[in-house]
Formats: sequence, C-alpha cells, structure tokens
Amino acid sequence: MNRNQRWIILAAMTLVFAAGCGGTKVLKEPQPMITTQPLAAASDQRVIATLDWVIVRDGPGTWAKNADWDEYLLRISNPSDQPIQVTSMTVIDSLNTRVEPQPGRKQLVKGSKQSARRYKKSGIKVKAGRGAGTMLVAGAAVTAVGYGAAAVSVVGAGYGTAAGGAGAAAGGLLLLGPALAVGGIVRGVRNSAVNNQIEQRQKILPLEVPASGEIALDVFFPLAPSPGAVELAYSDTSGEHIIVIDTSAALNGLHIDAQHE
Repeated sequence: MNRNQRWIILAAMTLVFAAGCGGTKVLKEPQPMITTQPLAAASDQRVIATLDWVIVRDGPGTWAKNADWDEYLLRISNPSDQPIQVTSMTVIDSLNTRVEPQPGRKQLVKGSKQSARRYKKSGIKVKAGRGAGTMLVAGAAVTAVGYGAAAVSVVGAGYGTAAGGAGAAAGGLLLLGPALAVGGIVRGVRNSAVNNQIEQRQKILPLEVPASGEIALDVFFPLAPSPGAVELAYSDTSGEHIIVIDTSAALNGLHIDAQHE
C-alpha cells in the first residue's frame, strides 16, 4: 500500500467516524433533571396555565444530543365544572415573530434554520442552548453532572478486514463510496429514532381538559430566541379565549449568542 492509498483509507474511515459521532441522536438515558418551581404561569377566570420547563439543546432533561429545537413542558388546569378544549399553542420570540409547533424532526430543524436566518438579518447570532442559565435559576433546576451516550462501533466493525487486505490496497479509491454510504445509513437510522421519540412525546392539539382536571402538554417548537410569551388558545361553552404566559424574565437571552446578551 503506498502513501496516497493510506491517506485515502484514513480519509474514508474519518468520514464514517464523523458520521457516527456528529448530528442528533437519542441518548441511552435522558439527562436527569429536577425542578423545584415552574418557570412561569398565567391564569384567568377559567384556566391556569403553567410552564414547568423548556428542554433545550444538551440542557437539563434532554434525551437527544445536539437537538436543534425546543421542547415546552406545560400543565393546563381547569378548575371549572365544565370541560374546556386547548386548541393551539404559539411561542412569540424576541423579534415578535409567532413560532408555531412542528410535528417532526425535519420540520423542526428547518424552522430553526429559518429563525437563525431571520435573526442574522437583525445582526443577532443564534446559538442553540446558549443563555439557558436564566432558566436554570428561574426553575431552580438541579441536574446530575454528566450523562452517558451510546458508543458507535462503525469503524471497528466496518474496517477491521477491509483495510488490512490486499484488495483494500488495490482498490483504495473505491472506499470513499462505501464510507459515505455507511455514514448516510448511520445518520438515517439516528434521525429516524429521534423523529420517533418526538412523535411519541408530542401532544397534538386540540386536547380536552376535563372539568376540575389537569393535563400535561409536551410540545416541540423550532428555536424561538429569548421568547417573550407563550400563547394558548382554548374554547369552552362561552366561546374562544386566549391566555398568555409571560416568559420574558425566565427565558431572557435563550439561544442568543453571548455577545448579544
């Protein structure tokens, strides 16, 4: 095997290793999280809406590495003697843009990229997960240090024999194709696993809240930097209503790069 062929094989193996280590993937165990108080809440004559937490990229409660979206965890209480129906939920970011929930990984990532471009035009850099310290204080969150992630053994399994034989030396140029293919398969499997988790966790509106009852909402949004409010629409026998949770303090600076905080 000559020097050029060795470099080609090394490059191919690096591609596979990068594919296995990068991107979004489901963790073996979610990062532990305990919150001692909600981030924010709002109420009217009919409903109490509480924002317990927002799971952000690699933050407390996360179950996916390198997530480019936010997961809002809420409770909706209905103390009245009549059922209500929560019909929609919207997050309003610091540019006063209304951000709607999305059903899957692909739509969430696309929406987050659109948010980043929108903020870039205003001279603000968006960085997923940055500025979450304010939320940690507001929710008095306690997290365990560190968490485990599954190791990937694509390189060892795929190249133990291929790189050592005469066929590999003679056909080194062909290894780039299989390397890229394996990388694509790894990403595809991981993306599918992440999307399945999102679909299983997410509550799809509308949802009914029974009389004197409470429901938990788990809703996924593209990145909404430094959001000022969460808006919930609901209906009962008297018509349509809106309740707004002020998040300007608890989520101040979220996803905004440090130089712009």
